[in-house]
Amino acid sequence: MPRFRPVDQTGPVDGFSASTYGDGFADVYDRWYPEVTDTAACVALIAELARSAADGRQVLELGIGTGRLALPLSARGLDVTGIDASTEMLDALAAKPGADRLTVLVGDMADAADLLAPPTAAGDGFAVAFAAYNTLFNLPTAEAQSRCLRGVAERLAPDGHLVVEGFVPTDDPTARRDDVAVSRIDSTELVLSATLHDPDAQTITGQHVQITEGNIRLRPWLVRYLWPDQLDALAAAAALELEHRWSDWERTPFDDTSPVHVSVYRRTS
Repeated sequence: MPRFRPVDQTGPVDGFSASTYGDGFADVYDRWYPEVTDTAACVALIAELARSAADGRQVLELGIGTGRLALPLSARGLDVTGIDASTEMLDALAAKPGADRLTVLVGDMADAADLLAPPTAAGDGFAVAFAAYNTLFNLPTAEAQSRCLRGVAERLAPDGHLVVEGFVPTDDPTARRDDVAVSRIDSTELVLSATLHDPDAQTITGQHVQITEGNIRLRPWLVRYLWPDQLDALAAAAALELEHRWSDWERTPFDDTSPVHVSVYRRTS
């Protein structure tokens, strides 16, 4: 495991809002990213964790987007609530069959405690909350990430779990270069990806530059990444304790070479 790094409370957010990423990618998300996250394995694990809770039907997705994971979870009979700040993402979700079975809240997931009603009785709350595929890293500061975790923990059932999927940063200095690369190319479209890495702020700021005949569109994104031990520290401050860490949704053991982690936390109070 990497050595522990103190969590920096600052980070560049100029020009970015909670909805920037979703609004910028909503119309191409399903076409460009149909295979991010192992959907079948993710849905199976979340459903299993939900049903292990005393009241195992309530599931919360942070960054529900176009419903890639929420819809199959709902099809399994789970009551799925999703938060997303992008109305354009949510419009794409609303057009899909089964979307009417979901509860969707528009807002910044950092404000989960304000968006979600508190449990009405002892033992109530979400059986599982989850943030797949680096979604937690879309929150641009440690303060926002911490506030999100605290808010979610407050809305979990006493035996509830939080699951976070994220990439594992590297200490390799050759991986810290700013970069411009071809992201996608076909007969009708060229997409360039430009990135700036700030290792002190732990941020990567990027633009996908989509070029088609007669049109250029910028699609900006920003992530503030965390090492697994930093995530554990933020989770512990929110009364969440690491229960499992795997390198994928299939529960492959995690080790120092794993590029991705799937971390399962449980409430401690």
